[in-house]
Formats: sequence, structure tokens, C-alpha cells
Amino acid sequence: MTATGRLTPLGHRNFRRFFFGETINGAGTSMSGIALAFAVLQIDRSPTALGLVVAAWTVPMVTFMLLGGALSDRLPRALVLGGCNLTQGITQLTMAVLLLTNSAHIWQLAVLRFVSGTAASVSYPAFHGMVPTLLPESERKAGFLLLSQAHSALRVIGPAAAGVLVATSGPGWALAIDAGTYLWAAYFLTLLRLPPRDRLGEKTSVLADFRAGWSYAYSLGWVIPVACCSLAFNALTAGSLDVLGPVIAKGTVGSSGLGYARAAEALGLFMFAFLLARVTIRRPLLAAQFGFVTTAVPMVVLALWTHTVPLAAAFFMAGCGSAVINLAWGLTVQEKVPERMLSRIMAIDGFFSFVAMPIGQIIVGPLTHYLGVRSVELGAAGLCLLTFLVGATRGPIRGLHLYGPGGQGRTGDREDQMSQIPQP
Repeated sequence: MTATGRLTPLGHRNFRRFFFGETINGAGTSMSGIALAFAVLQIDRSPTALGLVVAAWTVPMVTFMLLGGALSDRLPRALVLGGCNLTQGITQLTMAVLLLTNSAHIWQLAVLRFVSGTAASVSYPAFHGMVPTLLPESERKAGFLLLSQAHSALRVIGPAAAGVLVATSGPGWALAIDAGTYLWAAYFLTLLRLPPRDRLGEKTSVLADFRAGWSYAYSLGWVIPVACCSLAFNALTAGSLDVLGPVIAKGTVGSSGLGYARAAEALGLFMFAFLLARVTIRRPLLAAQFGFVTTAVPMVVLALWTHTVPLAAAFFMAGCGSAVINLAWGLTVQEKVPERMLSRIMAIDGFFSFVAMPIGQIIVGPLTHYLGVRSVELGAAGLCLLTFLVGATRGPIRGLHLYGPGGQGRTGDREDQMSQIPQP
């Protein structure tokens, strides 16, 4: 794919507005994770407290994700995204004000994160259904890569900047910046001009759409197996990297060191995406399993060698794996799933991806108390390897192939398959 080919999607006005809005949003989001973690640890040094605040965002993601997918397939996705960004911007701004005025309590942060997670449960499936809506099929791979590279490029700067900002001025300012980017993204989404989606003749309820989405996911055969693998990997990552990682960093490399390491993760994602632009992925779900297992590398380094340089190298490898996952999954659903089912399939994948994360986030504190930091991190790495071995040997994951534009297995064939699914 040439440089010109990679930029072709920006020639579409609606995609260009969507791209700039979500890229600006990604700049703030890349700072918020580290800022929130050290904000909580500033109030309560317990990993259990941090796990509860982080889980407060994940629980509504699990609870409302599937209904969010059904809503996103019924309503204009740009409108849904805009409203969710506005809500998340307000919650982040409130959190920033509480921190800057030294009046924040753990329960307040947890409540605000719950509201933000509720909005994210709707915006997640809506966002992942936008590229096929905005671009013709021949330009969707370039569109996925553009979004991935832009977000990862900003994440190179964001975590490092957040680490320095937290160390010098406190976490409140980083969260205030994140709030501003959410509001800016909401503005860009109001500029999109999309034709009305064809829902004529459909008089089903949201619940009926929800059940139809499950029926279709089961009919495809590969959605549930790959989502179950995501469940295990994300639960392990949520506990060992997102909660225990900052706790370990606080006593070793500090917020700036962890910020540089997470920036290296984004750099790996950014650089590897350029390589993937020149590679044809034929068995995407198998490739995604190799991407997932790279998350075990920073777990091992956190357990055995917590210094900035090796930690950055480990997260760089994990970033390369994330680039594979993002592209492989994006190409799979855009080829195999019709547009009117996209958000529901993404919601089902998101549900499985997030459902076990609160468990990982909450139990990592007690496990660390009884087993120790090193044992928990190495145990999580071992479970990542085991999950990879199980996933890579599953028939639906190994057997799914991509054919490219005009090939077999196109969404038209899937539309025929959908017509055979009993509707609730």
C-alpha cells in the first residue's frame, strides 16, 4: 500500500471529520489511564482501591454493552458517538475539578467512572461500526490503519507527557485535558452529514434486535470462540498491567518511567502498522492470537526486571501485537459481517472482552497480598501462554480465511445466511 493509498480515505469529507475528531479524542485518552491510576494511589496506596475504581468503569461496559450494540445499529452512529463523547467529557471534567481542588474521594471517582463506562458501553460498538459506514470496501483497510496509526502516534506522546505532568503538577491537569478532547470530538461528530440508514420495514424492538444479534453471532461460528480468548487475555491484562503495573511502578520507575514504557507500547503499534500495510493477512483470527500472547512479555518484566528500558522494550513488543489484533479483527468483521449487524457483533465481542476485566481488576489486590507481586505477574503470564495455545488450536479460529474484495465469504453471502435465522 503506497503512501498515497494510505491517505486516500481522508479524501472523503465525512471520514476526514470523523478521523480528526476521534484522533483528538485519542490524544487525551492516551493520558488519562496513567493520570487516573496515580490520582487514586495519591488518595489510597492500596491496589484494591485502584482495582475498584478501574472496575467501576468496566462493570457498566459489561452490563450495557450488548444493548449498546443494538441501539447503535438502530440509531445514527454519529449521533450516538457524539452524545457519548459529551457525557464522558463532562465526567472527566468533574473528576479533574475534584482532584485540582483536593476534594476527591475514592467513592466519587468510582461513581464518575461508572457513568463514563456506561457511555463507553454504547460508544464502543458505535465507533467500530463507523469505518464501513463512511468508506467504500476498497478503502476500509487503509481507514482502519489510519485510525490505528494516528491513535498509536499520539499514545507515544500521551503516556510520557502524562507521567511528567503527574510528577510535576498532579493528575488533575491530565484529566482536564482529556475532558477537553472528548468535547472537541463531540463537536466534530456534529459536522458529519450521513444519509439516513435504511430501516424501512423493520418494526422490531431493541430487545428483538439484541436477540437477533446473538443468533447471528452463533451462526457465524467464529465470533464466540475468539471472544472467549479475548475474555481471558483482557482479564489477565486488566489485573496485572492496568492495576498492578502502576502499583509496582510507584515504588520503582515512578509515573514518568511507566509513562515512557506505555509510550513505547504505542510506538510499537504505530511502527508495526506500517509493516502490516504491506502484508496480506489471510488467517486473521490466528494472527490475532499471536498478537494477544505478546501481552505476557511486560508481565514477566514487571515481575523480574522493573527498569525503564527493559519495561519499555517489553511494552513495545506488546504494542506490535496490538497492531496485529486491531487490523485482523477490523478486516474480519468488515468482510464477514453486513453493515446492519456490525455494531451488534462488535458489542458481543466487546461484552466478552470486558466481562472478566472487573474480576481481574478487583482480585489482583488480594492475590498480591497472599501470593506476592512476582508470583501474581508470572502466573498471569503463564495463563496468557496457556490461553494462546488453546485459542490457536481451535478450528473456527485457525480455519477462518480472508479473501479480499470480490472474493468468497463476502457480506452478501452472510446476508443470505441472515435471512435463514429465525427472527424473535
